[in-house]
Amino acid sequence: MTDFAVAKLQFDETLGYIRQDLRWLLEKRSSLNYTIALLIGCGCEMLAACRSDRSRRAEQVFAELLPPTKELQALAKLLYKALRNGLAHGFDTKHLRVDGTEHQIYLSSLGAQQITIIKNKRGIGLRIGIGVLAEGLCAKITEFEGRLEHDEDARQRFMDARQQAAGVTATEAAAWRALVATDLAV
Repeated sequence: MTDFAVAKLQFDETLGYIRQDLRWLLEKRSSLNYTIALLIGCGCEMLAACRSDRSRRAEQVFAELLPPTKELQALAKLLYKALRNGLAHGFDTKHLRVDGTEHQIYLSSLGAQQITIIKNKRGIGLRIGIGVLAEGLCAKITEFEGRLEHDEDARQRFMDARQQAAGVTATEAAAWRALVATDLAV
């Protein structure tokens, strides 16, 4: 059994940070679009891990943030992976290759918060207004926080879903102990 106070502390330092950072970026009208989108991707992944689904299907959480059109729902998994994996591993969105042609994904947290097809000199692209996705994710995080307070199973799933501690080799453990012993202040 996990006490709410313990779960709340962990929540504040994980999903709470994502919500706080997204809200700050949106309030400041930041144009750090890739950062916002990467936080959305990480938040979707964390919320998916907290569900009972062991597969951690973050694309399903992402799909819930998208407008419910048939086309966008069919593309949700592809879009999630193009954004999250592209940004996490190369700090660029992956392009979408359709019928042999690459199409750029454009992100914007300012202006119209829609998902639209755009045509420009580079061809056809997809513009995603990520501010509305960020707001939707913040609402889902807040909803989950409320569930933690009253649902012991949710607290346990949350605690089980946390990042596992990084294992260390004997050499790394010795280096860690030496570092602690020096009371390092660089």
